[in-house]
Amino acid sequence: MRSIYYTILFIFFCSTVFAKSERFRCIIRDEPATSICIGWDQVSGGNPQLYYGPDDNGGNAKQYPLSALPQKTAHFKGMHNHFVRLSNLKPNTVYYFVVIDSDGTSKRYSFRTLPDDSEARLSIITGGDSRNQRDARVNANKIVAKVRPHFVLFDGDMTDRDTNEEWKEWLDDWTQTFGSDGRITAIVPARGNHEFSNSTLIELFDIKHPDLYYGLTFARGLLRVYTLNSLIPAAGMQREWLERDLSQNQHIAWRFAQYHLPMRPHTKRKPENEEQRKHWAPLFERFKVQLAIECDIHLAKYTYPIVSSNQRGNIEGFVRDDANGVTYIGEGGWGAPLRENNDNKAWTRASGSFNQVQWLFVDLEKVEIRTIKTDNAGQVASLAEQDRFKMPANIDLWKPDGLEVLSMFNKQKDSFKPLPKQILTEIKIPKAAALADGSIELTWQTIYEEKGMHYRIQYSTNKLYWKTIAEAEGVGANVTKPNEYVFNDPSGRRNGKVYYRIIALDAAGAERHKAEVEARSLSIDNDMETIKVSLSTGLLKTTIDLALDATTLIEIYDTERKVVFVQKMPLKTGKQQLSLNVRHLKTGQHLLEITQGAQTLRRNLLITN
Repeated sequence: MRSIYYTILFIFFCSTVFAKSERFRCIIRDEPATSICIGWDQVSGGNPQLYYGPDDNGGNAKQYPLSALPQKTAHFKGMHNHFVRLSNLKPNTVYYFVVIDSDGTSKRYSFRTLPDDSEARLSIITGGDSRNQRDARVNANKIVAKVRPHFVLFDGDMTDRDTNEEWKEWLDDWTQTFGSDGRITAIVPARGNHEFSNSTLIELFDIKHPDLYYGLTFARGLLRVYTLNSLIPAAGMQREWLERDLSQNQHIAWRFAQYHLPMRPHTKRKPENEEQRKHWAPLFERFKVQLAIECDIHLAKYTYPIVSSNQRGNIEGFVRDDANGVTYIGEGGWGAPLRENNDNKAWTRASGSFNQVQWLFVDLEKVEIRTIKTDNAGQVASLAEQDRFKMPANIDLWKPDGLEVLSMFNKQKDSFKPLPKQILTEIKIPKAAALADGSIELTWQTIYEEKGMHYRIQYSTNKLYWKTIAEAEGVGANVTKPNEYVFNDPSGRRNGKVYYRIIALDAAGAERHKAEVEARSLSIDNDMETIKVSLSTGLLKTTIDLALDATTLIEIYDTERKVVFVQKMPLKTGKQQLSLNVRHLKTGQHLLEITQGAQTLRRNLLITN
């Protein structure tokens, strides 16, 4: 009985072993509706590749239609950080993914791209300062998982001392923001004073802006978020960029700014930040930034709408102005030691000292701001995705003076015009047909083709390593009907199962879309070993050399390119003889294909009487 128990236990553990790719995070670094960056720590194993698609195929990597290799790796903070930048995604769509490496396959995760529609409503969690109170940090992370926002604006000070171990702990804790279904919420990070250099965020979150100030536009002009860097001069190049970008984006319905150090802290222990007030606040007011998100102080605050002023009677350089002012919220409480809220101003609406994050609902008409107290995260119910704008059971909202929600209304709603919808060249209906002469003919169509498009054709035997075999010029711009393409891969160049990838490149050489298709050729390769088997014995014998101890797939195809034999068996690494009973097969030419992981062995097979 004990031996049966241990056998069952062994089978259970073998079936639940995952590859050592851990500490996943999703980052918004480009157009939020059509791109995402996925990062992880490659703890062990080599040659990782990410497989993804809009259908949930669990851990079966080969069932996902798309794959990508890491575009960046960074050995940083004691981790092997890998980043895959996905583009040309469909807006408001769930994508599922796994990472496969030499050790196996990761857990299955997913993300949802942002809406590409100015009529959409966005749910956003904001906050920062998760430094060293791990229980409080995990509680705030769990709130993210339970309310399922579209994304998180994280305003700096992730760790306390920016050490290797602290970052491993932080990323381990970040997995508590994942949904129970594996959904990962993307992050837009800003630098705090406890990120000791810009490189921390660049190497851990693949931010492409080396000075860590940048803007992102959401939902075709519904919202633009300005992430600023409090740890470099507010004046100079940062101020010049901010002024230029704000002036170019006055058509956006809502403009938010996030930066770490508050202009006027709400505790007496912290100094004023006059440089930011002098150089940023006037730009916020001039170019109608409606909301500024600040952190660093470890307490909660709302201000009334305020404007900077040097006139007599102002309070610390600001006066209340309900018509033209900017609302400031914050000031961090994701898991850092709390401070006293003992420096309120005449224009302070409310302040408090407790662990919290802000929860924003944004649409064309208004912004709703709520502050969630996070200490009871374990008792808060989880929202379904379709219910993300409802209040979950047991949620603990801050209600200063009975105010549960702070609302801001869009004064320019009637004059708003959404940005043009982004139309990407799309490859439709790729097909691969094996012709009688042994060649393979690829056909595909494109829609929304732009001027200057061209196409790169690649092939692979394992979907891991791709080789470019041809380039094709585009037919030309066409939006009314599909353009059609045909490419012939000559006889004898491919044998057995192969994969083709068609990549659409714009005039500047940037990838706009890609599609993959599987093909099979039965042309005889004179360089490939031929095995002759007589049906009188019916026994196929061949010597193989395998790279792994793993389940091996054995397939035989007839001249009609149909599978006539399939068998799976566990085989050991190294050279060995394979014996198969093929007495039930018909005489004639066949193809034997032996697949184990990324390795594929092929033999010509001739069956005689």
